[in-house]
Amino acid sequence: MKKKFVVVGAMAGTLIFTQSALAAGLAVTPSKNTLSVQSGEGVQTVEAVPAYLYQDNNYFMLRDLGKILGYRVDWNEAKKQASLTKESAAQDLQHLSAAKQAKAVQQSKQTILVGATEYENMNCLNIDGYNYFKLRDLVEIMDFTCGWDSEKNRIQLSTGEQNDEGVSISVKDFLVEGAKQKEIEEDVPYVPDSKDYAALEVYMQKNVDKDFKAADFIITEAEEGSNTPNLITLDMRLNVNGVMTKNFGYRVLCINKKAALITFIGEKNPDFDITKAGAQKLSDADAKQMALDMDKNSYKVEKQTVSRYFDMQELKQKCEVETTYIDNGGATFVTAHAFDAE
Repeated sequence: MKKKFVVVGAMAGTLIFTQSALAAGLAVTPSKNTLSVQSGEGVQTVEAVPAYLYQDNNYFMLRDLGKILGYRVDWNEAKKQASLTKESAAQDLQHLSAAKQAKAVQQSKQTILVGATEYENMNCLNIDGYNYFKLRDLVEIMDFTCGWDSEKNRIQLSTGEQNDEGVSISVKDFLVEGAKQKEIEEDVPYVPDSKDYAALEVYMQKNVDKDFKAADFIITEAEEGSNTPNLITLDMRLNVNGVMTKNFGYRVLCINKKAALITFIGEKNPDFDITKAGAQKLSDADAKQMALDMDKNSYKVEKQTVSRYFDMQELKQKCEVETTYIDNGGATFVTAHAFDAE
């Protein structure tokens, strides 16, 4: 997994400078860099970057970067605050502003709301009445990574996470035709291995199930690939008297420490009442013997594995036994049987 990195400045000799604007001791010039944007739609290039260069750093207007990365930008006049909302279909590289020779430049601050997180008093430059933010600062609050190609004077942006080859990974890569799924377009943070599901619980109650409580589920966490620590899946199955449901729950994909996609696993049986659900009573030994009795063969048993779950469709506690046999030719094969366990 490639780590997020930012090298967006450039040596003075690599850029063609026009006359700088001087105001309040600040000097900015329109950026002469190009821009490449890698996303689920592929790689796109912007030749005329709507940015200014100040002290070897590129500054972008929030609305332009929102269009480039697929964010809706709103303005709250009462609070004097901008807000960003991720929209999967909002990317627009055709209607960006133009960086012109600046007339008035001064230091400024602005608060930005991203999802439910407020970033207070972020440093920016007010250029001719518009606030421009340092690109490396926006990397910290928006879902993208940034690099620099010194040979081509090109800023390289990538939305979402990247795989080992540096190819951008987005929610679209995990959409399955026919599956019931919901993209999360709000800022719902989750730090891998933290087991802090508070933000996700609030989102689920608001958008999926008003009665959802993370404590009611058995949640397992897994990385999507051995080298992608910031690309994980939370498998959430309802806890029914100590065992998980096999065919009801949610699978939550988290990209870059944010919940990004919910895949719905089955549906809750309308007749389900956890107070009437039974408990597992069938012992492992009895279940294994029942499986052998069902198979009725004389092959050597290599191993037997027992798993337990609650069947939401049948509303019954179940015990499943997988038996691995070795036949007379030395080949192995597996049988599986599920038994009522109440």
